[in-house]
Amino acid sequence: MEVELLALDYHGTISGRKSKGLWTVQPEVIEALINARRAGIKIAIVTSGTGRTVPQEIRNLAHILAFENGSVFHYGGKIYVEKPDGWDNIRKILLSSQLKPKAVGKVVIVYGTKVRGELEEILHTHGLFDYVCIVKNINRLIVAPRGYGKGRALKTIKKLLNIKGKTVAIGDGENDYYLLREADLGVAPANAVDEVKEVANYVCDKPNGLCVKDVIEKILKRNFLAKNMYH
Repeated sequence: MEVELLALDYHGTISGRKSKGLWTVQPEVIEALINARRAGIKIAIVTSGTGRTVPQEIRNLAHILAFENGSVFHYGGKIYVEKPDGWDNIRKILLSSQLKPKAVGKVVIVYGTKVRGELEEILHTHGLFDYVCIVKNINRLIVAPRGYGKGRALKTIKKLLNIKGKTVAIGDGENDYYLLREADLGVAPANAVDEVKEVANYVCDKPNGLCVKDVIEKILKRNFLAKNMYH
């Protein structure tokens, strides 16, 4: 069965180093994404952020966008938010603390890694450990509902897009672990953290978007799955 869906992390996967506040996507990577779409492959962008740093040019190439660690979906001109009952009250507790977040979305709250101890103390004080998950993503902490992450998001994406074929996922950060696990074939770029490389079926020798380009080219040659599915 052929690849029908390509699920991609954005920061550090499609994009590389920052430029003027935005993450840079190389022109050849954009061309590869266009070629994938032309070949009938659906593209999902799954990122931990709120989407603010994902440029419109990249958004337009995706069939579906999953922001905030896969809790907020943009699809078909609509926005779908997935969160458990009571999450808004938990957010109020966290946001009323002295900790200053790096970003606040519709669902997740993003902090710097230095405040992990203080975050855990707040969760312990209010008895929230069973309801909150703190996920490290490179140099950020993503505070999200427990059980809500990129793996769950991929299941939702496949349902919304009615995916019947195979799924390939590419990601570099700790929060991409379950995204790769949920896919039929998980790919880690050269810049990925060790935890992600360990779970990947295929570790690319190229970083960031160059890995995405390489994988797309291999998929279009129609021999990528057969060589890597059972690694």
